[in-house]
Amino acid sequence: MFKGKSKRAELQALRCSMTFLLALFLALTGLSTAYGQHIDGADNPDFRTSLALWLEGDDVNSIPVFAALAHDNNTASQILLALIDKTAAWQGPMIALLPRADRIELLRAPGAMSGRNWMTVASNTNPIAQDWVALWQMQGGVDIAERFSAMGEARAARMALLMTANRQGAGFAPPVLTAPWYPESLRHLTRSRALSVEDVIGLHPGHPIRKSAGLPVDDVDLRDWLQQTPLSLNLRAACAETCTDTQADCMLALYHGLSSYYALLVMGSPSANIISEEEFAGSARGIQSVARQILVRHTARTREGMLRETAYIDSCTASWLQGEFQRYVPALRSSPTVPN
Repeated sequence: MFKGKSKRAELQALRCSMTFLLALFLALTGLSTAYGQHIDGADNPDFRTSLALWLEGDDVNSIPVFAALAHDNNTASQILLALIDKTAAWQGPMIALLPRADRIELLRAPGAMSGRNWMTVASNTNPIAQDWVALWQMQGGVDIAERFSAMGEARAARMALLMTANRQGAGFAPPVLTAPWYPESLRHLTRSRALSVEDVIGLHPGHPIRKSAGLPVDDVDLRDWLQQTPLSLNLRAACAETCTDTQADCMLALYHGLSSYYALLVMGSPSANIISEEEFAGSARGIQSVARQILVRHTARTREGMLRETAYIDSCTASWLQGEFQRYVPALRSSPTVPN
């Protein structure tokens, strides 16, 4: 009996030691998972119902409910509306085509001449909102990105780093670049924004940041990289839904439509603490936001040329994009205007 208890105690001690060592290893290597943040109001039944509708692409039956909930101090609604207000890719045709005054009324809190972004209200109680406001007001940079990362907001962390690098006109010092939380996808944002050939050894030959070392990236390798990297989650989901038979070419075509590696890095869920990246990418809203992101990155003058280049890579993708773009064209009047 005594020996059995002793053996069990030894096994328990061994398990505890292994757990400690594993936790230590994850902490030292930066592989530990980020802790999410509970956002007040995210469990509200009305919010959950409206969120499901919004993810289906239904602005008409979701945005007004978010607005009402935001006025009723629902923090999740305030944060979501604030980010939609700031990001055209998440605005469907109903919002995009509204008169300015109506759009302000739906997306913003009362105040000033053009309303106030709801994030300023949510920042009274929510740390994620506080960091967004600080970032927009240029009251921090790397520190904000680190906090976003710790709160499970990887997309927001990348955006904070990109905004900070643009503001300061340079990348980051080695202590930042080698920090456990710092994203590998932005390893090229050095002080000089350049890497040596040695720095990119081991990277996939299609990885776009190889260009920072002066190395070419051809479309064959880029296509292969896009099929493998988690960074292309949103492109992969869009192509799986819209161009099933040409998914690899579709992803390449969409990437060229974005015309930017950085645009790829800031695609995704408005807030991973409200909508997981996987859920958002596979939703109608997530898929539509890929096309919308491409649309807003091109002027009317450059859009036709982009579509021709896209069709050269994959005609299915070009047809889908053209159809999505058409949804944002104002409808013709139902009756002709009678001149005075």
